[in-house]
Amino acid sequence: MVGLLVVLAGCGGASAQNPLVAQPDVDWPEGKRAAVVLSYDDSLTSHLDTALPQLDAHGFRATFYLSIDRPGYAARLDEWAAAAAEGHELGNHTLFHPCRGLDSFADRDWVTIDTDLDRYTVERMVHELQLTNTLLETVDGRDSRTFAYPCGDTTASGESYVDAIRPLFSAARGYGAPAPDGSLDMHAVPTYGPVGASGAELIAYVEDALETGGLATFTFHGVGADYLAVSGEAHQELLDYLAAHEDEIWVDTFQEVTGHILAERLDSE
Repeated sequence: MVGLLVVLAGCGGASAQNPLVAQPDVDWPEGKRAAVVLSYDDSLTSHLDTALPQLDAHGFRATFYLSIDRPGYAARLDEWAAAAAEGHELGNHTLFHPCRGLDSFADRDWVTIDTDLDRYTVERMVHELQLTNTLLETVDGRDSRTFAYPCGDTTASGESYVDAIRPLFSAARGYGAPAPDGSLDMHAVPTYGPVGASGAELIAYVEDALETGGLATFTFHGVGADYLAVSGEAHQELLDYLAAHEDEIWVDTFQEVTGHILAERLDSE
């Protein structure tokens, strides 16, 4: 599958005002200067083969957004369960990974009629996400979950499904930038989806967050293999940098970081 990224592209070398760095205006735990979320989409085998061992070597917890119909989900279900038991998050990335198809984008020939969001209803999307939550709960035992919009697409048959799915998730990752007034909707957290990026480009995104005290959220697909990939070496370079700056960067799952933001907002009301 190719051509998945729509709103997730373009970051390395950006300014300190990088729109893909969220500015939630909260204090990070233990006096950290910035927060980083490492997330991985589509139940890919390279996540288990390459990314997960690298993460575990540094003791970092990450979020894996699982699509149930992908071969890497069922074939390695025990390994996903083991990752969850180690503290990694299993997020909802839909049953069938539906995206808007050729009616909307000329390069979406990989979207089938059955998985075309332009042919979905909002009700169908909600139902499939409910089923996915149930299936994931059988794997990790958790009844609270976050969501990642497949392809960054947020409409079904032209109608936004964002508000309809809010009750299902504590937060959602990945479409667009924050509102012009700087406010951050926790169901529209911006993200950077690197493809072919160098380690230096990945690190530049984190440095943007450090400069502004913000949240840098990565959306990885392949790591050293599969599609829309970054190399295993670049990924390792990023993790080494994060480990070397652990005194000032909080690295945790999307659910933990967004949960902290939500709790801080409640405390300030």
